[in-house]
Amino acid sequence: MLIEHPHRFETYGAVRIYDVIKVLELDANGYRGHRGSYTLDCTTMENIAVQTAIVVPVKNEDLLTLQGVISAIPHLSPVILVSASSRKPADRYKYEIELARSIHTATRRTVILLHQHDPVWGEVLAGTSLESMIDPETGTIKKGKGEGMLLGVLVAAALGMKYVGFIDSDNYVPGAAHEYAWIYYSGFSLSTTPYSMVRIKWPFKGKLAASDVYLRRRGRVSRTTNSVMNYVLTLQKKVETDIIQTANSGEHAMSIELAMKMNWAGGFAVEPYQIVDILEKCYLGLSSNECNMLPEGISIYQIESRNPHIHAERGDEHIVEMTATSLGTIYYSRLADERVKTRITKILKEYEWEDDPPKPVTYDPSGVNPEKVFTEAVALSNNIYMMKVF
Repeated sequence: MLIEHPHRFETYGAVRIYDVIKVLELDANGYRGHRGSYTLDCTTMENIAVQTAIVVPVKNEDLLTLQGVISAIPHLSPVILVSASSRKPADRYKYEIELARSIHTATRRTVILLHQHDPVWGEVLAGTSLESMIDPETGTIKKGKGEGMLLGVLVAAALGMKYVGFIDSDNYVPGAAHEYAWIYYSGFSLSTTPYSMVRIKWPFKGKLAASDVYLRRRGRVSRTTNSVMNYVLTLQKKVETDIIQTANSGEHAMSIELAMKMNWAGGFAVEPYQIVDILEKCYLGLSSNECNMLPEGISIYQIESRNPHIHAERGDEHIVEMTATSLGTIYYSRLADERVKTRITKILKEYEWEDDPPKPVTYDPSGVNPEKVFTEAVALSNNIYMMKVF
């Protein structure tokens, strides 16, 4: 893969945010080197891929679509399927198990499969710093995308991975998912700090509507959250910026060291909250010694793919909920003064959302021993499947 060489970035305390880097060629075989570009060769790719687990959150996804996503992930990267699929009246998790087994049998690739609402997770997380992830009524992990992603991080860390990436299961284009993985590897190969994050910007985002496919340059939620985050940074630094372009990037990856030191939000707040938490700790909190990622600091790479992101249409109600949830991560943070809160309230009124945005529920994984948690869960559960070549 050939990408632009990162050159423009902005710093906010110990946080370095790179401007959007574009993929120049998907296959750079024969590339001889140029000052303005950077290539990820196969040897480097293989070394990073084997250290990178790809987490795929799944919820009642069409099996053909899910199979396409798994088939696109490079063979060397373990796949961790975190399912929140329904088990009644039809047991959709059972179908996912059968799919994962058939893929492993045919390819011998490593696939780990677990269910987010398996009661065992409530048992092994009780008494840890992640006990708040447990729903007190059911004793299982709360419903939510963020909770599932964090569970995937714990498994990746327990497996000894150095990096973890996320790819949504509703991606209709396997080639896009394949490109995302290579983008993750490219970003990690560029990083000079153990605390790195790679966030993907799509050139176009399309949804399969009933009659046609319409390609948008920016998702509606992303456009709004990006603008508010950039407004926040503009006010903080008193220099206008548009550096944030991936606030709601579902496709992103990070080093395990970063993942275990930052706080996570539940539900759909998870992606924008990552940036908010990092900026709160290592920008606003730098002088008060809140940043636990020094002296190296954090590098955030934003890389634009060539493939469009095509997924299912979810409807206007989902868009409004996601917008409110995303803006809530900023509204309740130290990044937001009254000017920011007023802007957020005005935006939400335009969406006919009359209340304050929902406050994110957050979790701190730093005090958890992932290997201990996972080992105990495997020993106690009959619903965790590790399909690998030993």
